Amino acid sequence: MAELIYSTKDVYTHYLRGRIFKIPEYQRGYKWSEKQISQLILDINSFETDESDDLFYCLQNITLYPSVGDKDILHVVDGQQRLTTTYLLFCFLGFQDYLKDKFIYAVRESSNVFMQKIQNESQVFIDSILHSENFDSFCSDFENLDFDHQDIFYMYFAVRTFKNTIDKHQINLERFREKFVNNVKFIVNEIHSNIKEQELFMNLNTGKVPLDGADLVRAIIITRVAREEMVSFKQDSIKDIVRMNEKRTRIGWELDQLNQWWSTKDVGNYYKPFAKLALDSQETIEFNEEINPINILYKLWASTKADVLKLKLFENSSISSLTLYRELITLHRTLVDWFNDRAIYHYLGYLANNQRNFSFKKYYELWNDSENNRDNFKLHLKKDIEKIVFRSEHKNESGFAYWSEQILNFEGENKTNWYESDRLEEFLVLLDVIEISSNDNYRFLSPTHFKKHKEDKEHIYPCTPRNIKELDNSSNDYGFIDAYLTKLDKKELFPFTDKEWKRKSDLEKEEILKDLENKIHQSTPINAIGNLVLLHYSINRGFGNDYYIDKRASVINNVQIGEYVRQHTLNVFVKGRKEVINLNEWTFKDIENNCKSIEESIKVFFEIKREENEESAA
Repeated sequence: MAELIYSTKDVYTHYLRGRIFKIPEYQRGYKWSEKQISQLILDINSFETDESDDLFYCLQNITLYPSVGDKDILHVVDGQQRLTTTYLLFCFLGFQDYLKDKFIYAVRESSNVFMQKIQNESQVFIDSILHSENFDSFCSDFENLDFDHQDIFYMYFAVRTFKNTIDKHQINLERFREKFVNNVKFIVNEIHSNIKEQELFMNLNTGKVPLDGADLVRAIIITRVAREEMVSFKQDSIKDIVRMNEKRTRIGWELDQLNQWWSTKDVGNYYKPFAKLALDSQETIEFNEEINPINILYKLWASTKADVLKLKLFENSSISSLTLYRELITLHRTLVDWFNDRAIYHYLGYLANNQRNFSFKKYYELWNDSENNRDNFKLHLKKDIEKIVFRSEHKNESGFAYWSEQILNFEGENKTNWYESDRLEEFLVLLDVIEISSNDNYRFLSPTHFKKHKEDKEHIYPCTPRNIKELDNSSNDYGFIDAYLTKLDKKELFPFTDKEWKRKSDLEKEEILKDLENKIHQSTPINAIGNLVLLHYSINRGFGNDYYIDKRASVINNVQIGEYVRQHTLNVFVKGRKEVINLNEWTFKDIENNCKSIEESIKVFFEIKREENEESAA
């Protein structure tokens, strides 16, 4: 067959060409509800065609299997409820001539009789349905035909619902007829394989997934692009049909190649935050990224055209399907390029995950600007990251000078508490971007880690010292506290002798230790940004409040066994930033040096001159 998508009229005429649809015996009976019927009528009526046959309302797919005994009989393996509904609606609208000798309902003989009568006797039989008092009286009128069955009950009410819905909503019948015949379409899938018909039926009807946007876009592209490429196509030319099918096979293969790349886990995870286009509230077809990852590509393309996602964008008469296909291929190649460019990957990844109102359209247009080049594009991205980090929209808390002060404010009573700051995550992720985007020796940042991902904030120097936390398990709790505070040079925070401490009750000790913990935080740079990292909670929560040497060993071990550890976090625990004397301890001096290193890295990344910083600070 030369087509994949057929209008309801063509399904019964052009497509069949002397063949017959048969609803086979193993199918369940017809059972569409009044709600489903009414919704279909309203959906078709509200669908805008712009007077073009190329724009269509899709009834999804029907799957056909040629009968083993007679190849002119096509068994409807999937979609029989939809096909039966269109048959009934055709008869109601007066198009029964299209249906003559083209439909067999083999589920039940009396049901087939009903279907043939509504086609052959047309308006007379339909009037008997519409004018009957109820289904029981209708069955009594045709007592000899055994109509009292569930599937006939639903067929009967389908016809009545057609009438009631059209009357209730004052639908223009002539316009509706025209739209239903020409702009309501099926995707027809005729199976020719060695798979048994019943096996195919079970596969299609077990855990069945509704038709997705990717399926429809694929069908639109395969069907129309080949036709548009063959301007002089002749329907009755075997040679043209063969060439048409060859082109469609090629296009199908190309789409499969695209889908294969988009099915890569890292690709999908990276570009999902770029595709923020919401589905139109009136759209009935979903673009599910989990089922078809290539939907991310389609969403990104749609975001360059409109503010909401809808199927109509892909079948718009203002753009040819060939142009659509070429634009999708160009977009895909651009996204592959971005994904493989170290700097662009990290800059855009940071923006997409941290920029409010991120606009993919803005960056795609910037990329395609003829006056731009790759280096300028990267500089523009870096400038936008700078706006996020330094919050240019916040007058009192903006600029490098302000945030430099916060990073270096790790001493005194009014030191910055980064642990409680809502900016901590952005800055720690930025440090990864700065480190990795310029170093070819590091693997790219994991796509899910441009934001905090299943991670905890972790103090490098213990927030609650192990000595204090584990006092309940110690026979010499005073000795542990004394040793810890001696190491901190903060013995004045605990003005008790060993004898005085032992005389305290458990409740008193608990209150004193809580107060001690707060005093330690207030008098040390525990909550400075230089003492904080992000760690996967499966690693972090296994640390408890271990000392640095124990945490360091755990981090290195987790890297060796393949657990993901951020580059900035790893640098801290291997002390890779500065030349150090002791690798097994993390001191307040280390915290101070790390704060200064962080401030310097950010300054260098954004190419901020010291004079500018001092001037803005003044």
